[in-house]
Amino acid sequence: MKVIKNINNNVSLCLDNNNNEVVAFGKGIGFTKPPYEIPVSQIQRTYYDIDPVYISMINDIPIDIIEISTQIIEFARTQIESPISSNIIFTLADHINFAIQRYQKNMNIKMPIIYDIEHLYEIEMKIGLKAIALIKKKMEIYLPREEAAYIAIHLINAESMNKNNVQRIDEQHIQEMTGIIEKYFQFVIDKKGFNYSRFVTHMHYLLKRGQNHHMIQSENVELFDILKENYQKTYECSILIKNYIEKVLDCSLSQEECLYLILHINRLCSREDCNQ
Repeated sequence: MKVIKNINNNVSLCLDNNNNEVVAFGKGIGFTKPPYEIPVSQIQRTYYDIDPVYISMINDIPIDIIEISTQIIEFARTQIESPISSNIIFTLADHINFAIQRYQKNMNIKMPIIYDIEHLYEIEMKIGLKAIALIKKKMEIYLPREEAAYIAIHLINAESMNKNNVQRIDEQHIQEMTGIIEKYFQFVIDKKGFNYSRFVTHMHYLLKRGQNHHMIQSENVELFDILKENYQKTYECSILIKNYIEKVLDCSLSQEECLYLILHINRLCSREDCNQ
């Protein structure tokens, strides 16, 4: 296999014998300056058809979490009939990484609709429970049952987007929301970076819930108030986006959705030179 670009010391972008691009994981395979050939025996895992924007995120996520996400999706493929893109391995890994960070900061977000998910999406919830059990086994981190439901929602949304693709009107809405953030914080967002891609993914999910008038509900009043106080400008920006979404979708965003808007806007802006 021919290495054409090194992502880090243990991950490289390669070409296989049929000149197909593949992301390869293997201990020490990225030490040499490309291009060069490496034996298949040195490669531990390969991922085909990965969107370039997700390749850039690999350095931001611990390898062990990517491995756990891979195992979760491998299990999901045995349970779900519709095809699952390999890209979800990296978006799910990012979600799990963020969930662990919240857990370590004692930010436990309650989710009353967990019982609805258990009854309406039994297969996805089963995968979510398998996921948190695997995280517990591999990392000795005890994520709450709510995180299994969030992982289930991640899979449900991915299935829906895979079936329907991404509607052009959603892209237009996301561009408008991006413009609101840029105008409010007076900076230009890097549209090619992973941070923006992650934001776009979450906004697709939010728009889908808004279109279906099925918003996440919870009782996270205390956490919402803390974020509102600590990230006042981000909160103010989230209200502008909330007003936009409610206007174009004729829906009402719950406080829980506003909480997540604050988190997602904050993450998007965290690496930019803007005062939040």
